[in-house]
This record gives sequence, C-alpha cells and structure tokens, in this order.
Amino acid sequence: MIILLFNNRGYIGYYCLVTDSMTNLPTAKELAEALRAAGAAHHEYEQTVLRGVRHEEWAPFYAAYVLGRLGDFAPPSDMTKWLAEAPLTQNWAESAAAHILSEISRSR
Repeated sequence: MIILLFNNRGYIGYYCLVTDSMTNLPTAKELAEALRAAGAAHHEYEQTVLRGVRHEEWAPFYAAYVLGRLGDFAPPSDMTKWLAEAPLTQNWAESAAAHILSEISRSR
C-alpha cells in the first residue's frame, strides 16, 4: 500500500507497506500508461497546490503514484532511483518503462 503524504505546503513524501508477496510485474504498456498518468497528476499538483512552482521531488511522487496504481511490484526506493535514471527521450514514458523493467529483471 502506498500513501502520499502532504502538509499545508504540499507533497512531503510517501509511506509504503511492503508485503511478502509483491504484485506481478506490469507490462511495458501498462507501466508507460501509469507513468503518463503520474505525469498528468504531478503537473496538476504543481499547478494547483504549488501554484506553478516546479516540484523538484518528482521521482518519489511518480514512484508512489505508479506503485499505488499497479501494485507493489518493486520497492519504492528502487522505483524512485530507476525513474531518476531513466533516459530523457521524446517518448519518456516508454523509455522509462523499458528501463524500469530491465532493472527489475537484472535484480532478480
């Protein structure tokens, strides 16, 4: 279970309860769709809560959003790291999804 934490100044982090049985891996398509949805949610957060100020802690926000949507298929700290490492390409969601799935397969 992932819970996003907010205070009166905005997003401050997340809490994750990791169970012994992690959820099955999503497909690359499912992961890319969740990353695009995380991007839209993060943009809305920056515009409404932060009033247009850029939020530098985007990777934990995306990690919490994706894991909350698709299940606990990876530890949040690893997901945050992999998102920050994902190559910046024109189709970032797809390349980030491929990077994350590659890192998960390497670690197993």
